[in-house]
Amino acid sequence: MNKVIGFITEKGGVSKTMSSVNFAHILAVSGYRVLFIDLDAQMNATDMLMMGTEYECPCYTDVLCRRVKNADSLYAGFIYESNFDLIDCIPGSPVLKDIIYDIHSEAQKGLSVFTCLRQNIGFVRDDYDYVIIDTNPGDTTLTRCAICACDGVLSPIKADNFSFSGVTGLLQTIIGLKQACNVSVEFMGMFFADVSFNSSGYKRVKEWYEENYSSYILPVSIRHSVQVSDSTLKYLPLLVACKRHGTTD
Repeated sequence: MNKVIGFITEKGGVSKTMSSVNFAHILAVSGYRVLFIDLDAQMNATDMLMMGTEYECPCYTDVLCRRVKNADSLYAGFIYESNFDLIDCIPGSPVLKDIIYDIHSEAQKGLSVFTCLRQNIGFVRDDYDYVIIDTNPGDTTLTRCAICACDGVLSPIKADNFSFSGVTGLLQTIIGLKQACNVSVEFMGMFFADVSFNSSGYKRVKEWYEENYSSYILPVSIRHSVQVSDSTLKYLPLLVACKRHGTTD
């Protein structure tokens, strides 16, 4: 059964884009067909998946604030093949940094604007096994559109107290949107990303999370390593940039 998964956090700098791109690539390598949606104006995920590929930045107002006519409209104006087999991409765009104002304006007329992306994805989701969404950090109208489009939300965290604040805020946002917009979206859990497993700080914070949020901590993590840094410098997923690596557990 296909699934729409968002990598969403209210705190920046937690390796969200790195996690979402590598998750999508691992799914594709495993034989699953993936649609990746880059909702971050920095376009880092787009660079990693489509470097050197010709594409036009889509008019995101049409897909976030309005309902497209059909699947052909999305394939013609939004969806491109990536550099990797089985991954298609709706690329990011610099205009996303200002689209929050367009969404806010539409939201004054009614909360239905927050479900436009969900309904538009519905035209093509059956063509893919997974739809992966990467967003800007923070609690913005754009992030809320992304949450409403998802079946489930994953949140990478660092070994610090700031990540905790971001996760608690995200949980409250999800609960509020489920009630206000009548959408079915669940918090799938959080995982540590780009952390040093042997540091005392990581061990202490992990114990605290497991004690207080054991049901939300996933049994997977991404360790800090030279390979992770190399993959981002090369704008490539880990499995491509580093043929041998020990970054995931």
